[in-house]
Amino acid sequence: MAVDDFYQGYFDGYRDPYDSGYERPQHGGQTCSDWSPNAEVPQHYHRESGYRDDFLLILMRGAPGSGKSTLATQLLSSGPSGLILSTDDYFFREDGYHYDPRFLGQAHDWNHNRAREAMCEGRSPVIIDNTNIHAWEMKPYVETALETGYNVCFYEPETSWKCDPIELERRNTHGVPRDKIAKMLECFEAPMTVDIVLNSCKPPHKSPDRPPRQQDPRWTRFFFFFFFLFEGGGS
Repeated sequence: MAVDDFYQGYFDGYRDPYDSGYERPQHGGQTCSDWSPNAEVPQHYHRESGYRDDFLLILMRGAPGSGKSTLATQLLSSGPSGLILSTDDYFFREDGYHYDPRFLGQAHDWNHNRAREAMCEGRSPVIIDNTNIHAWEMKPYVETALETGYNVCFYEPETSWKCDPIELERRNTHGVPRDKIAKMLECFEAPMTVDIVLNSCKPPHKSPDRPPRQQDPRWTRFFFFFFFLFEGGGS
């Protein structure tokens, strides 16, 4: 079944994806090694009573290089005003991608805010193209979706290599090494539902008192440009 056909079915009136022959996942402790390479998507669809079917938040899930972005692009055309938002966008510059872990917290906050703005504007589908390994990583997006009347859907790529660290290392575009990908696969939480996300908590080691906000590197060069321009003009 084509992705667009399956996705469009939700706008024609919600149906349980497992009523159409999709295997219903069993709750508890599933790891990447338990996945079937041909597992269907979406993994879970959450529809609130009274919510409009054409307001949809899609949370992509999967390791780097697994095909999330390709699937996200396919899903994008299924809605009238969709957009794809990724935390990685924060690290793109005119000369390419420059990841800096010091700014990862700021990058996530930035992407959360973009998603909130998009949902407040009624854009759909709003697609979050992150790895989303853990339930707690998706919690801000799901909470905003329910606040703004959006239904929630989790999607994973169906690629045969989505659990193969060697192939994922070769295919991912950001140079994520094999050992880090393997750790992501070991920690991948499945199955996933809205209730699981809402009941999740960020681990203590991920929730320290945030240090003073660092200077955003994207604006540093502009600051110095105008500083020297001003100094030069005043001399």
